[in-house]
Amino acid sequence: MTTCANGTAYLFSYFINDSRDGLHLAYSYDGLNWTALNGGKSYLLPVVGKDKLMRDPSICQAPDGTFHMVWTSSWTDRIIGYASSRDLIHWSEQRVIPVMMHEPTAHNCWAPELFYNEPSQTYYIFWATTIPGRHKEVATSESEKGLNHRMYYVTTKDFQTFSKTKMFFNPDFSVIDAAIVKDPKNEDLIMVVKNENSNPPEKNLRITRTRNLSKGFPTKVSPSITGNYWAEGPAPLFVGDTLYVYFDKYRDHRYGAVRSLDHGETWEDVSDLVSFPRGIRHGTAFAVDASVVETLIANRNYNPLIPDNLADPSLSKFGDTYYLYATTDLDYGLGRAGTPVVWKSKDFVNWSFEGSHIQGFDWAKGYDWVNDKGEKKTGYFRYWAPGKVIEQNGTYYLYVTFVKPDEKMGTYVMIADRPDGPFRFAEGNGLFAPGVEGVDSPFIVNDIDGEPFIDDDGNGYLFWRRRLAARLSADRLHIEGEPLTMQTARQGYSEGPLMFKRKGIYYYVYTLSGNQNYVNAYMMSRESPLSGFVKPEGNDIFLFSAPENQVWGPGHGNIFYDEKTDEYIFLYLEYGDGGTTRQVYANRMEFNEDGTIKTLVPDMRGVGYLSAPQETRRNLALQADFRASSEKAPRTAVVDIETQPNDPLPEKASVKKYTRTHTYQAAHVGDESNGTRWMAAVTDSSPYITVDLKEMRNVGECQFYFTKPTEGHTWRLEKSVDGKHWQVCAEEKKLQARSPHVAKGIGEARYLRLHILRGDAGMWEWKIYE
Repeated sequence: MTTCANGTAYLFSYFINDSRDGLHLAYSYDGLNWTALNGGKSYLLPVVGKDKLMRDPSICQAPDGTFHMVWTSSWTDRIIGYASSRDLIHWSEQRVIPVMMHEPTAHNCWAPELFYNEPSQTYYIFWATTIPGRHKEVATSESEKGLNHRMYYVTTKDFQTFSKTKMFFNPDFSVIDAAIVKDPKNEDLIMVVKNENSNPPEKNLRITRTRNLSKGFPTKVSPSITGNYWAEGPAPLFVGDTLYVYFDKYRDHRYGAVRSLDHGETWEDVSDLVSFPRGIRHGTAFAVDASVVETLIANRNYNPLIPDNLADPSLSKFGDTYYLYATTDLDYGLGRAGTPVVWKSKDFVNWSFEGSHIQGFDWAKGYDWVNDKGEKKTGYFRYWAPGKVIEQNGTYYLYVTFVKPDEKMGTYVMIADRPDGPFRFAEGNGLFAPGVEGVDSPFIVNDIDGEPFIDDDGNGYLFWRRRLAARLSADRLHIEGEPLTMQTARQGYSEGPLMFKRKGIYYYVYTLSGNQNYVNAYMMSRESPLSGFVKPEGNDIFLFSAPENQVWGPGHGNIFYDEKTDEYIFLYLEYGDGGTTRQVYANRMEFNEDGTIKTLVPDMRGVGYLSAPQETRRNLALQADFRASSEKAPRTAVVDIETQPNDPLPEKASVKKYTRTHTYQAAHVGDESNGTRWMAAVTDSSPYITVDLKEMRNVGECQFYFTKPTEGHTWRLEKSVDGKHWQVCAEEKKLQARSPHVAKGIGEARYLRLHILRGDAGMWEWKIYE
């Protein structure tokens, strides 16, 4: 990992979209190239204020290492938000600082900023407020009529008690967005402010300076330091002796910067030299020890687990390898699924697959059939909800749902000599459906979601949809006796069942509801896998949506026991943005002393490494700049989610509306997140994506994690030293279903350009190594 020679790195706090998404962070080592942390996801969602916003987050690190943050919590409140953190990941309870409650006619409290004054060991909090009739009037446009801002402030030493609110900066113009930086050379304090006058419009940034903060800043300010564009949200930062001021070119929907090499005397626009995460809005730039950034990078989100759209996951470990089996989603609805594959990993973080483990099917081919009403239909073979693969005497058993083109379905037993297949039907040699030749293999049960369980005594059991269960035969190919119905405390439609055992207790887990309102409930027994089940004390619904953590509808999943750490991990599908856009998430489970399951609050953090990392090389993509031939328009889902109290009961559930927007920007391929991706516009007939490594590199390997990878891709990779002259350096001419696709031996290049020739025009991640 590259850091500055003096051990300093830089962070930028910011918001995106409508600011309800909360706190975002980016990092840089040079002040020019800024990379989003946490996969571009929020670290903290707002919960205080009338509008529950988190605009303009300003962060200041205390001498004891604590990070303090204030922010705009509403458009019209007379308060600001406050929280603190030791690591920028875990935050204190959010509080309100009522800075203008004594002014009943105050319109707002906008863009609060924090500054620690070393001589007095005091924090200054300053912000912009309009109080009608209070100050010299300025000419305003009709759209901004009544707004005439001035800067106010309070001081504090402990964020518990605060001074009375006083005037901070009162020039002869409407002023907002003040920010202070200390000049390391002469100890001056330089303040950047926005001239907010609107008639005629100024909308530019100016500076003023002082040696003594307690005496305030001169109201005579410099000429504009920004160009012929509207700018706001200044964030000043010294990188060595160079002073940068970053700002929002809000009419241009991009971020810009100016810099001074003489401590604020003269300025040059360097907007074309800086790169920021897409969508960044007003925040704060500040220096930290490089170890802070390294910790944030290491503590990235590990959910989603797999770079693909998957559902109904099951996980087994054989030898030193994890094998994940799942339903492949293609966003075509339940009427069609993707090619089934087995994802493999040595460390639980880096996953790959090579081809399909199920042969003999054309999953993309439609077959005509006629229903009972004489209507002509077209259907597809579908592979759904594979159960946990078990091994017996060197044979691997897979219980999986097949849906035929005529919509008939059942759970079938397949066997293989290896955990990644190829698997074959245990009896017969194929599935028969109208228009398809083959011998009909018998199903083990005439329903979906078959899940096996092998007890300590070697007896086997199968559980499937609608709470049904039966004993397995010794050869694991049939059920014995009549199926029975598992008795559960809650009724209603149920699917995705599973059984596991811990410390002599059997746990039967079943789902309720569906889509964004999936929940997982359970029963407990000390008798057997089929009898003696009772409702646990307390909360029997242990997993449900956590929209505050950006997790919707945690549904059909499976439990993996990690013998090495004695941990139980729940893998489950996450709803995505509707239909069949699901992904696999994983979180650790916890248990009470009596064996009951603690409520599992799902999150984006996930599990992380379960074994030594298999990839230790530095990924150059994390600080590279990506551009694409086109980008698909954002996709927004609006859903009603039933939020559950601590002891959820259906009659207590309240419903709230949530909005989730997925964007498909080129920059997503370099954020090391399996939950963001670039996708080309549907009208783009020649899609490509380009990366600028910022300097010449000897590139040894590229890994491409395409969208819809199970359907196959062909591609061509080019390299360039100047971005103008290109040379082909690698290509895949044959349609290959794998992830990742790998190109090696690229050689010297600054720019790389990947053309997607066949296959889905999108990519989850592009990893680049020397």
